Order: sequence, then structure tokens, then C-alpha cells
Amino acid sequence: MMWTRAVRLRASGIRSSRLSLTRQLLLFQLSLIALVLVAVTAISVEQTRSSFESGAQRRMLTVAEYTAANPLLRSLLDSTAVPQQFSIPVESLRTTTGVDQLIVTDVDGRVIAAPADPRLLATNLAIDPTPDESDAAWAGIAPIGTRDYVVAQVPVLSNAGVVVGTVVAARQFPAVAELLASAAPNLLTYVGVAGVLGVAGSLLLAARVKRQTLGLEPEQIGRLVEHRDAMIHGIREGVIAVDTDGLITLANDSARTLLGLPAGVEGRAIDAVGLDDEAVRALSRHDVDEIDTVLVNRGVLLVLNQTLIHPPRSRPEVVTTLRDRTELVTLQHDLGSSRQATDTLRAQTHEFANRLHTISMLMQLGDTEAAVEYVDTVTRDRTDLDNTVLTRLQEPAVAALVVAKTSLARERGATLELSAEAVLQRVDADLSIDLVTVIGNLVDNALDAVTGAPERRVHLDVQTKAGGAVHVTVRDSGPGIDPALLDRVFEVGVTSKSALAGADAHGYGLAIVRLVATRRGGGVSYRAENGAVFEAVLPVDASKQVVPDEEQTHV
Repeated sequence: MMWTRAVRLRASGIRSSRLSLTRQLLLFQLSLIALVLVAVTAISVEQTRSSFESGAQRRMLTVAEYTAANPLLRSLLDSTAVPQQFSIPVESLRTTTGVDQLIVTDVDGRVIAAPADPRLLATNLAIDPTPDESDAAWAGIAPIGTRDYVVAQVPVLSNAGVVVGTVVAARQFPAVAELLASAAPNLLTYVGVAGVLGVAGSLLLAARVKRQTLGLEPEQIGRLVEHRDAMIHGIREGVIAVDTDGLITLANDSARTLLGLPAGVEGRAIDAVGLDDEAVRALSRHDVDEIDTVLVNRGVLLVLNQTLIHPPRSRPEVVTTLRDRTELVTLQHDLGSSRQATDTLRAQTHEFANRLHTISMLMQLGDTEAAVEYVDTVTRDRTDLDNTVLTRLQEPAVAALVVAKTSLARERGATLELSAEAVLQRVDADLSIDLVTVIGNLVDNALDAVTGAPERRVHLDVQTKAGGAVHVTVRDSGPGIDPALLDRVFEVGVTSKSALAGADAHGYGLAIVRLVATRRGGGVSYRAENGAVFEAVLPVDASKQVVPDEEQTHV
């Protein structure tokens, strides 16, 4: 699905005018390699310089000691020889040892021999730092003229052990270009290896990122994220995602409103955010083959559609969309109630027509006494029924419903009995509507259940009990509920009606009863007792919660 959306985006022309991700990664990698090579070059040059300095110091010190120990040089310094006498032996020693400078000074530090640079003759050689006065040999870096040299200075002793002069051997420091040239083989190796590895790594990394991002560029991914956030938080349908560990990974504003979730539920367990068990099971199950699954949560009827996704290198997640169908189901119920009222009126019309035909025939036969007796009997039966119902049920809407359902039951060959203990005072309009809904659905289900049964009897009891709640109990002599459906009998779409019921078996009746009862803070229960027994509890005060006995509740 995501791949399809990515292909559609590319096909729609959403492309960045900037460099592609592959080129950006390649340029970044090459820039990083260049910085690393500059650092490596600096380090390599410094290492070469340090290696040259340490090796040159040892060599210059050896050359200076060797020259200072030369017998001819020692004898010349111990005598009153002129500077010209030093030139040949000193130059011979410099050429032999291969140093850049070989300088001889007298005991006062005045240069008396400098074959490589005659300009130093008769000048005082200033070496900084100046050696101490312990007449010890010294090696280090010091300027000679305008250049820096690696210098070694060794005193020359006479046969008597007296210092008669010094010998300075020096090697000129190579320029940076020379140091680079000496380090070039290693640097070229580093550049080649790093370049090949960098380019190959950049291409492989770019290809890997491309696969993980489904071929999208960063700008396209950014647009997708913005569109996703706008869509998720802008649509009226709720969207919630739960992974296999039961953790909520996504919940938009509508989902939090429909489910009554607090803010910031992402990352929390689905069973720790206040949802009932049925909602937790519905939102976290992974068998998502069904569509338009119905869930009643806190008095709200929700329709669920779920999709199982498999994010790369992550746990599978169930993404659920939620739609509020409470109003739609209520309208469907109202339409069904209107149809039931029409059927009831049709049944009563049929009953009255039969009675009128009977009276008409008796009158035509001239048996007026029998006609009067028949009319009295029918009137007495109707009056007794109306008086019985109106005496026990003082709420007009509920009483009218019971009278109409009694006629409907009689038309269908069944008996609807009102309990002798039934008592209902006048109630407010909202509770009256809810009672009509609950009683109508439970009685209709009971009449459907006894269709085809040997004994077709339905018993209705309506009482206001302690605790301020109206208890509606409907018993029937039918076969009861299939044990396999007990845990789901109050779910929308679940029905136990058989083909003998002769009605549309949509499975909305009991779900609507539970929706109405739970919305008022009550509940509905079922138990098997020589047939089916349903009991609904509707608090008079909708803010006060009252539920049926736990041992009888299957919700």
C-alpha cells in the first residue's frame, strides 16, 4: 500500500529541484573524506618532520663528535693556525659526512671555518637556545643565517683536556613541499583507499536508504509526513494503531473523543487507558478479515474497519478506523419501530375487521341478541386489558406499547402477559422513550423466539425498585439462546433468530437495548430459565449507575 502511494507520488510529478538523496550522500561522504585527508596530511607531515628531526639530531651529533675528535683539527685549534688552514680538512669532512653545514669556531665562538657558507667567517655564531657552560655536547633546532637547521654542537678538547673550540654540524630542515613529497606514497595510498571506500559506501548507503524509504526523496517524505498529520488530525473518523505488544502507537483527536481516551496515550498499553474489555479485544485483535465490525463503547455505537500492517524491522500493527453510528442505528431503530407500529395497527385492523364481519353476519341473520352479547364480550375483554395495563403502568407511552404488543402477540398466536406485580409510575420524557425502546425490542425478540414453539407465551414485568432504577424483565417459552452465542449475544450483527421467526434477523435489537441501558448508566443481562430471561436496568437518574446482578450478566 505504501509502495503504491509512493509510485503515485512520483507519477504525479512531486519531485525536488535539489540534488537527489544519492548525490547528497555522495557529496557529503566525499567532503568528509576530504576533511579526513587534510587532517591525515597534516598529521603525516608532522610525523615526517618529527622523524626527520630526531634522526637528524642523532646523525649531526655523531658527525660533530667525529669531527671534534679529528687529530688534525685538534692540533690546528691548539696552535696558532690561520683560518685558511682549516678550509680543506673541514670541507673534506663535510663532504665525507654529507652534512649541509660543518662549522668550526674558536674558544670565543668566532667562526674560523665554514666551507659551505664563507659569509659566516669571522662572525660570532649565535645558536639559540645557547648551550649551557658545562662544555657538554648539545643537539637541537637553531637558526643559522635565515634558515632553521638541526644542529649538533660538540666542544673540541686539546691533548691537555682544555676546550680550544667547538664543532657545529647542521642539517637544513626540508620545506613543506619536500615533506609532502616524502609522505606522498602513503598519502596517495590513503586517498585511493578512502576514495574507493567512500564512494562505494555512499552508493551502498544511498541504495539502502532508498529501499527503506520506498524510493522517496527527503522532500517527498517530508510532504508525506505533513499530509499524513493533516489527514489524521483533520478527518472526522477516528484512527488508532496498536502493535502486537498491546501498545498504542497512534491515536488521532477523533479516536480519543470517540473512545474517551486521555491525551498522550501513544506508547501506553491499550488495556491501561480506561477502555472496557470488549473494546480492548476489538482494537488489539489481529484477525482483521471482517469489515464494518460493530463495537459499543460507553453508550456510543462504533463501526470498526481494521488493517494489519508490517512496518520494516518493527512489530506488526493493527490500524483501526472508527465511525460513530449511534445516530444512524437510532434512526434505523426508529424506522423499525414505525414499521412495527404499522404492523401492529394492521393486525388490530385485521382483528377489528373480523369482529365487524362477525357482528354484521349476526345482524343479517337477525340474531340481535347474539350480536349484542358478542359486542359486550369483545368490549369487556378490551376494557379489562386496558384497565389492567393502565392501572399497573401509569406511563401512557409504555401502557400504549404494551396494549399494542398484546394485540400483535394475539395476532401471531402467542400470549403476552403483564406481571401482576408490575408497577410503573409516571416518568420523565427521556426515560419514557428509553423504556419504549427497551420493552419494544425485548418483547419483539421474545415473540420471534416463541414462533413455532409448542407453548407461545411471553411474560413482561416492569418495576421501579430500590436504588431508583426501572427493571424490565421479559421471559419467553422459546428455546433460549444458543450457548455458543452467550458471550456475543448483545453485539450488533449477532442474532439467534431462526428462519421460523419470520422477521429480518439483523441482530440490532439487543444491541440497541444495551446501548440505551448503558447510556443511562444501567445494563442488560440474560439467563436461561425454562426459556430466555432478559432483564434491563434503566436508572431513573441517568447520571446514577446501576447494573444487573453480576452472576446474570453476559455483557
